Amino acid sequence: MRCRNALDGELMYKMLMSGFANLSHNKNYLNEINVFPVSDGDTGTNMKNTFGNGVSALKGNLSFNDTFSEFVKSMLLGSRGNSGFILSQYFLGIHEYTKEKNTVSVSDLSFAMQHAYQVAYKAVLNPVEGTMLTIMREGIKRTSPKISADTSLKDFFDILVSEMFLCVKETFNQMELLRDNNVLDSGALGLYLIFDGIKKALSDDLQYFDCEQNQTLPIRNETLVKSISFFRYCTQLVLRMNEVKSKDYFVNLLTNKGDSIVIAINENILNLHIHTNQPQSILDEFSKYGNIAVKKVDDLFMTEEFERMHKRKHKGFAVIAFTDGEGSAALLEQLGADIAFTVPSGHSPDEDELKLLVEKFLTENLIIFPNDKEIQERFRRIKWFTHLENLYVVETDGLPKTFFILSSLIFADEFNNIQKSLEKLKNQRVFQTRITSAFLNNHVLYSGFLKNKEISKYYFTELLNEVANKDILRPFSTVVVFGGSQCRSDDVDSICAHFEKNSSIEFTYYEGRQQDCDFIIGAY
Repeated sequence: MRCRNALDGELMYKMLMSGFANLSHNKNYLNEINVFPVSDGDTGTNMKNTFGNGVSALKGNLSFNDTFSEFVKSMLLGSRGNSGFILSQYFLGIHEYTKEKNTVSVSDLSFAMQHAYQVAYKAVLNPVEGTMLTIMREGIKRTSPKISADTSLKDFFDILVSEMFLCVKETFNQMELLRDNNVLDSGALGLYLIFDGIKKALSDDLQYFDCEQNQTLPIRNETLVKSISFFRYCTQLVLRMNEVKSKDYFVNLLTNKGDSIVIAINENILNLHIHTNQPQSILDEFSKYGNIAVKKVDDLFMTEEFERMHKRKHKGFAVIAFTDGEGSAALLEQLGADIAFTVPSGHSPDEDELKLLVEKFLTENLIIFPNDKEIQERFRRIKWFTHLENLYVVETDGLPKTFFILSSLIFADEFNNIQKSLEKLKNQRVFQTRITSAFLNNHVLYSGFLKNKEISKYYFTELLNEVANKDILRPFSTVVVFGGSQCRSDDVDSICAHFEKNSSIEFTYYEGRQQDCDFIIGAY
């Protein structure tokens, strides 16, 4: 193909079709490595279906604007899942910058892609680094300084795709969940595959990028660590608003109702994606503001990825734990819990929500390990008012006691005997404290929030000395520490050194990855 410096509708059609083919070829691979934001194994499918809705509207018009606007409009109406939603917002951003143009230059594309990142980023309520958002930003950021007014379309996309690939490989080190599973972010890789396909169209390259055969991609673990989503239903809607309201207005309606929230408003069209336990309530609420043109509710617990929810580790009963972080959830499942739900920071589930989460288990003997007194009391009420004699609620005061009880239980026994063992263990004395990023214990500030590093180190050391005091630990033989998602490696080293020098106790450190505090310390 001859060297071109402008992109028209005919060429855009060819490039988008090639991007779709490249993405589709790797759909199953993307599904298999999908662990974030929810390991539901559908990122490849959602991206393919979303992009496919766009290409299905292509007619190969000569005008860039005519071709691309139809593509984007169909993507927006047909977006699927968290990844598909963000992808559609990104291409909407490109369209916003290039609309009314019959052709676009390399310079136009460069600025349009910078604008597109902003559009996609603003749609995501809680953006996370190491995802496709990072590739959208860093790919063009690294490409722009390397192009000039004379750069051809082919050279532009060669540079862009090369930079995107480097960014995708870097996602491995930007998220612990990816490192645990030795995979790249599925959505980030999917975005790269689209642009790699687009690039191939410029050189008539018909060879797909094959993720399964590519030697530069990490070899994923045979068994992926996939946490069960706390929010059960993937819910999407497209609303034609009677009266246009701000994004913040609708965000406020969603407070404490879910996560993985992506919301965008384009003229009078509102698009929403959320993982929630209240899908019908949200649909009813949003229907007050206009006509819901498209809606989709999927039960994540029924997907193949969460098939283990329908299996049992123990004969005659099941064990469910509630905890603070993904790391501790994985640990509790290793200790014998069939399922460990990570309760989102700041979220306090009501009785209806808790019943929904354990619905599939309520017809059998069930042991519940709550993560706090509130959830413990709510499950007691559920047992009382529904007369569930097969439900046993363990008395725990948080993660350390749950850990110690699970560590002490021998599960190879009858349900009634397990209950008797739990009754004995509930009186076991457990010391626990939390180190948070605010005032703690004796109103000492945690190190990360003090500007003077020497002062901060002093306060942190003083706090550890207080917790590790021999008089406090004298009744205990074992200490465990669970590190939060934001704790610093220096502080981890300090806390380990403090407890390891006490030869009279057995000490273990775990990556709890809780979000509401930096360390949870427990002694038994």
